[in-house]
Amino acid sequence: MSNIVRMPVAIRMAFADRRARLWGVGTVLIGLVFYLLILPATDTGGAIGLVSLQFLTFGEAVLAVVMAVLLGLTMALGIYGLRQGGSAASGGSVLGAIVAVLPTLLCCSPVLPLAVAAIASVLPAAGALGLPVQGFVATHEALLYGVAIALMVWGLYGNARRALQCVC
Repeated sequence: MSNIVRMPVAIRMAFADRRARLWGVGTVLIGLVFYLLILPATDTGGAIGLVSLQFLTFGEAVLAVVMAVLLGLTMALGIYGLRQGGSAASGGSVLGAIVAVLPTLLCCSPVLPLAVAAIASVLPAAGALGLPVQGFVATHEALLYGVAIALMVWGLYGNARRALQCVC
């Protein structure tokens, strides 16, 4: 519990380091653009790009900001930890970033049907797997985003704890 309370201290220490701050801010900016273009893809039929911005909702924009900030903070803490001679493990944040993109890519884009069709060409019984998975992802999209954010917070906590341990 004390490490959770001390997380802002770890973040301040990381952002006091110039290189960690640059990596963190760069990750936030790149992540924000990435998420702003990816998240509305469920409304564009899987099209990703500037066309996605026309369909961006307020909720998706908030989600994009939250996830980009979490990734940026984790990156800054990871760089700071490495520069202090510690180890950085952002497995939770990386897994969270992947989980955050999956609902958009699997729900309404042709990615999953194409993958199932490729597998079904080798293994015909696999062809029946495509539609139930897409329906599940579309139905539970908000839950999957919640899991993604929880994983990102877990990665942030882990890197903050390691950064606090590196302080001599």
